[in-house]
Amino acid sequence: MTQKRTQQIKNIFNYQVKDLGTFMSGIYALMIGTILLTVDYTINFGLNFRMNEVQIYSRLISVSNVLISILIGISLTTFSVIFVVMQLASSQFSPRILRHFLSNDIKMQKFIGLFIGTISLCVLPQLASVIFHQTPFLLTLSVGSLLAFYCLTWSYPNMITYLSINMNVSSITNRIKCEMIQEINVLYQENWIFGKNLLYKRSKINPDKFKIQIVSPFETGYLDSVNYKKLEKVTEYIINSDVGLFFENAYQKPIIGEFIMKDTTALMVLVFNEELKQNQIISLKKEVGAIVRNTFKVELFRSHTQDVNFGVRKLVDIAIKAISPAVNDPTTCLNCIDHIGEIAKELAVREFPSTDSRTLGLKKMQVNEFNFEEFIDFCYDQIFQWGKEDPTVVKRIVRSIRVILPLVENPFNLKILIQQVEEMELLEIYNLSHYKNGRLKISKEKLVTVEMELSKFRQKAKFHIKRLEQKGVLDHYEMNRYSDNLEIINAEIEAIKYLKTYKILDESIYENGNEIT
Repeated sequence: MTQKRTQQIKNIFNYQVKDLGTFMSGIYALMIGTILLTVDYTINFGLNFRMNEVQIYSRLISVSNVLISILIGISLTTFSVIFVVMQLASSQFSPRILRHFLSNDIKMQKFIGLFIGTISLCVLPQLASVIFHQTPFLLTLSVGSLLAFYCLTWSYPNMITYLSINMNVSSITNRIKCEMIQEINVLYQENWIFGKNLLYKRSKINPDKFKIQIVSPFETGYLDSVNYKKLEKVTEYIINSDVGLFFENAYQKPIIGEFIMKDTTALMVLVFNEELKQNQIISLKKEVGAIVRNTFKVELFRSHTQDVNFGVRKLVDIAIKAISPAVNDPTTCLNCIDHIGEIAKELAVREFPSTDSRTLGLKKMQVNEFNFEEFIDFCYDQIFQWGKEDPTVVKRIVRSIRVILPLVENPFNLKILIQQVEEMELLEIYNLSHYKNGRLKISKEKLVTVEMELSKFRQKAKFHIKRLEQKGVLDHYEMNRYSDNLEIINAEIEAIKYLKTYKILDESIYENGNEIT
């Protein structure tokens, strides 16, 4: 619970504080400036320290103006270059990777705030001198000048170093991965353990039941997040209303990150076992609609909040563009595959659906989410589609899945990971006949390394299946059912059957091109 609250506070700073630079400059100019100007106005430094305060103040003004001019000049030049570099990076990799680079990066906002605030602090005493022309605001101007000198000699070089590091594609992909893992830790707080359901399937609405749709009142955009605490109020209100006896379930229709159209997309569907009167429908739409407006958040752009798929989407985009002929940067693609593999590893050991979704399910609220099978397809399918003729890319995909296998105790998730590799049908692409007739533009050595990587994957997969079988996991789930959902039961039976079949198949069978059924 503490971890979840910490992540929520961090999300507020990372994704909602858009004008921290302006806020900090306001602190400099108003709070610090007001305090310093008040001290300057009330204390006569010339009399107390026996110095010609007016003369020093006059000379310091010219120094301060020079520092301000330099600071403004290098700031404008630097940020002009930054925007050019950001545009190039955006076109080369993905327009989504740098969308919030300045607005969401607290450290960058601090740099901006320091520069703007320092300039304001140097200008403020000079403006005050216009009104109080007989009062030299020496202390205020001195502090402003010292801060300007600090900006030039220390803060500015630090900012350039910080930018050069953080605008590197490796730093960007690593930051995306870290943010996604933090989000997973918040959304999926429990690991899968023996005795739990193997998989999650979206709840389907009975077409014969009476339904009320709550359509989106928001401007067109993407579903950014849902406040699940407030979402509970929907079922609480309906159960306590005059139609509570007829209420069966409420369904959140769109998945986080989906495109939402105003007055068109259904955000909620309320299901009843009996048809309601017209006045009851109008009342429900009004009251539930008010709750929905305070619960759902629709934005112009997607963000990482509650949206693990968006982080993966960015990594996939970068990977695909990196192996395109225009960019030709396979190392970046491999880097993205490694990070995607780490994200997949985190979800492979978690219990589906998310923690909030399971809690709401007990309160007649069904939340729509992606499942593990959809997530793995989303991670690897497009990269393989565009990189399947590059043996280096193919090997890294297989390896990233292979290293996950020993950690996966859930038989269904294990089946999905194995199936992901087997459905690539690598031996149909990388075989000796294709090499001899020239369809493969690679060396024989590369061909052999792909076959070896695939062989290592199969050996590890079979070994892990045997380990689960020895622990009694496969037999247990073959005999016992933890769900009354027929679709889930069939998927569990199919997963156990697949694993047991896969374990006994010989390598020679694969080489003949046969598939597991």
